[in-house]
Parts: sequence; C-alpha cells; structure tokens
Amino acid sequence: MNPKKPFREIFKGLKPKAFVIPLPYFNPQRAQECLDCVGGCVSACPEHIIIKEEGALPHLDFKERGCTFCGECAQVCAQEHAGVLEREHSSVIGAWALIDFQTCLSYQGVVCFACKDTCPYNAISFEGMFFPHIHASCTGCGMCAPVCPSQAILFVERKT
Repeated sequence: MNPKKPFREIFKGLKPKAFVIPLPYFNPQRAQECLDCVGGCVSACPEHIIIKEEGALPHLDFKERGCTFCGECAQVCAQEHAGVLEREHSSVIGAWALIDFQTCLSYQGVVCFACKDTCPYNAISFEGMFFPHIHASCTGCGMCAPVCPSQAILFVERKT
C-alpha cells in the first residue's frame, strides 16, 4: 500500500466478497460439530442476531442489532457440545467492519457520525467532519451496521 496515497483512494470502489459472519468465541477447528447441532445458541442470544440453518454453521446478522459479547451463546454451546464456542477463545468476532466509500454519507459530504457515535470501542474516527476510518480496535461487534442510514458498513473476514 502506498503510504502517501489516502486510504479512501486506494480502496475506492472495491467491494468485499460476501461471507457469513461467524459467532464470537468460535473455534474453527471444531466447526464440524456445529453442522449437526440444532442451534441452541440461536434462542440463547438476547440480541436475536444468530441465524442457524440446518446443516450449516451458525452466523450473525447485524441488520437490527450488534453483538454485546454477553457469552450466552457460548454458555449454551458448552452444555450442548462441550464448547464449540469457547469463551476464553476471544472476545473478537472473525470479521472486520469496512466502510463502503461509495454509499457512506460522510464520504459524500453529508455530516453523519452515526457509526462513530454508536461504536462502544472507539474504533471509528473521522478525518475532520468527514471520511470515517475504522481502526484495529474494531471487534467486529456490528453495533455500527444497523445505525448506518445508507447501509455503508460491510464486513470482511478477519485474517489473524
């Protein structure tokens, strides 16, 4: 990446490929056990953001809410499958938030701080009154996504 070229110019127009957002505390080495599970994590989630289809891994849907890392999903998982979700694994979701510069109101010159105002981890900052940036402190919680009036918050796989 060219350090002299602004971040927004380097990634302008790029769209991430769609992927399902994994649950927090997910241990990918035990994913097979999740495939046969009935999905007790779905009903345990107080935010109602977990989706589990038959024969598929559970995933998060941030259309209405984000994850509070309450651990209820991991607790029920420990009872059903001896911990495919491991509370000690991490309080970070395997996804990064990404701002779509083409649809973000701030990048279009409209004053909007909705994502920054709702981020509990101060992972979003603005260059002046415009041009939001997401920092490494992003946990992938998704709190910013449902409040974005232009649905400009996307998620990409977190590479560790």
